[in-house]
Amino acid sequence: MKWIVFIFLGLISLASNGQLLSLEALDTTKVFRSIESALINPNDVYRLDLSKQKLVEFPKEVFEFKNLQELNLSKNKINVIPDEIIKLKNLQRINFSKNKISEIPEAMLVLSNMKSVDLSDNFLDRIPENINQLKSLKILILWDNPISVYPNSLGLLEELEILDLLNNQMNSDTQTRLNNILPQTRIIMSPPCRCQDGE
Repeated sequence: MKWIVFIFLGLISLASNGQLLSLEALDTTKVFRSIESALINPNDVYRLDLSKQKLVEFPKEVFEFKNLQELNLSKNKINVIPDEIIKLKNLQRINFSKNKISEIPEAMLVLSNMKSVDLSDNFLDRIPENINQLKSLKILILWDNPISVYPNSLGLLEELEILDLLNNQMNSDTQTRLNNILPQTRIIMSPPCRCQDGE
């Protein structure tokens, strides 16, 4: 039992020096549920859950948490992900579902440690061409968005295991193309429509 504790403490020590926790170790760390409590010891914040707080803007205080690796801002009213998100280099998981976001910013695509992105139930109309910069991405959840552009660069996401596009309006040609470029990925889609994508 002691060796498990030593390994865990070692992982925490590495994280405090800017290193990543394994997802298993991350799941065992404390979840902070308010900015106020998190700001007491900002370097100890690896997971922050600010869901359902009626936020209309991305809280700038989040950028104080240099070791942040999981961020949940779901079920708010945020419409812009600021470029400053590039400062959160250790982010591995984000959940921005059920907001009013209309664009995935270029700055977010630089976060090379990102493994899971949830932007479901927003107002995205396109997936950016350089989405393949997220080399470590395993889960991409984009259901219920009016997306009209699905670039072929999605096929360069070699680690992608799940792509959730449920309830997004797509024609059969697009669905076939996505299945062809992502043969190893589980793609979740509604039946195709006789329409232009996104309509």
